[in-house]
Order: sequence, then C-alpha cells, then structure tokens
Amino acid sequence: MLRLINLFRPAGLAIAATLALVLLPISHAGATNAADKEKEVRSIMYDFATCVIKKNHRRAADAIISNVNNTEMLKRYSDLADGKCLGAVAGNVQLSFVGDQFSYALADALVNADFAVSGPVDFANKLPLAPLSRTMKAEFEASLEKEKSKRMRVKMEENFRKNQTLTWLSSYGECVARQNPPAVRLWLLTKPSGPEELSRINVLRPAFAACMDKGTVSFGRVVMRGTVAINYYRLAMATPQPVSGSAH
Repeated sequence: MLRLINLFRPAGLAIAATLALVLLPISHAGATNAADKEKEVRSIMYDFATCVIKKNHRRAADAIISNVNNTEMLKRYSDLADGKCLGAVAGNVQLSFVGDQFSYALADALVNADFAVSGPVDFANKLPLAPLSRTMKAEFEASLEKEKSKRMRVKMEENFRKNQTLTWLSSYGECVARQNPPAVRLWLLTKPSGPEELSRINVLRPAFAACMDKGTVSFGRVVMRGTVAINYYRLAMATPQPVSGSAH
C-alpha cells in the first residue's frame, strides 16, 4: 500500500550547535546503516521530485520562485504531493519530508531540468532576492512579555529560533549561489550522494567559507544543497536589473 505521509510537516530545522536535518526512514529494508539509509532516501527524494517536475513543471517553478513557506506550500501547492510519482520511483514505501525538504528537492530537480546544458555565469545583474518573512527581535520580545502561558512562551521561543535560522539559511544560500554560479550549477547537476558530489562540494568550499558569519555552523548535505538550489534557481529566473543608459 502506497502512503505519502507528512509531506509538509512543519517541523523546521533543529536549532542547536549543529543544524541537523531529520530524514525519516523509508519502510523497506534495503539500507542497513545510517549512511546507506540517507543515501537511499536522498535518491528517492531526487527521483520523486524529478517525476513531479516532468508532470507539473510550471507549478513547481512558481512554488520555488514565490519562495513560499511550508504553510503556504500546503495551502497553494498540495497538488505537487504526487503519490503516483512516489509509487513510480519507489514502489511500496513510506516517505516523509521534514521542514523544507520538499522545496529543496523541487528546486534541485528544476535546476537539473532547466540548466542541464548551460547556466548563468554570474548574478551581478540580479537584485537581492526578497527575503523570507522575518520576525524582528523587538516584536518577538514584546509578544513574549504579554504571553502568560509558560507552554506557549516555550513554543513562541522555539518558533522564533526556527524563523531566525531559516532566514539566515536563505541569505546564506543566496550568498553561496552568487559566489560561483558555474560551480554551483555543476554541483547541483551531480546525483545526490553520487561519487562526484563531494568533489564539487570541495570546489565550493571557498564560497561556503566566504559566506559564513562569525562562528561555525555545520550543515547536513541535504540542507546545504537544498538552500543553495532554491536560491540559485530564484536568482537564475529573476528579471535582470536595468543597465545604466539602456532603454526602458
């Protein structure tokens, strides 16, 4: 029996010293350890998103370009949760996408569909992307002070940390995409967990370092690749800013 569960589960990212992506296990027993399970899940995510793109490219592109959050994805793009695609690529499995995993997979597949042959050399002519909606600290602290329920205060603090982290991740992904678009495209054209992926990541290490704020943050490959894929696609599809002296 095919079941596609919790596709838009609003769990977000774990907020700790390390930003960890949770990959829920699939139901069949092909993988025997954590590394094999992650590789298997990433492969299914990749194939599933590729199928969705082939069937509904325009809708998927609109979802990524619009930069919707999980709540809006569920409301406006629930048709992209195509159980037939999952069945076609994985058979009888259970697969759950946590946080932004579905958006990550769609953006990755869109880059592979639209920029397989060539892509932008740079993004200097693209204006900064519209940021994710960010809860300002002063606004959050004012709301927190008014809340009397301890349970609600804890939940508000957790949501605030998630919001801040997701906003930072979005900005970081845009920065990396702008640093070296050709190398980013070649990275995204590799199969997840394939033999070439690590070598492409190594090429981009200077870009990852250049975009990092003070301190250190550790990403899983899915988070790192996904946030860069979303921002690369949004930048590539954005309208170029007018060149000085050109006709309007």
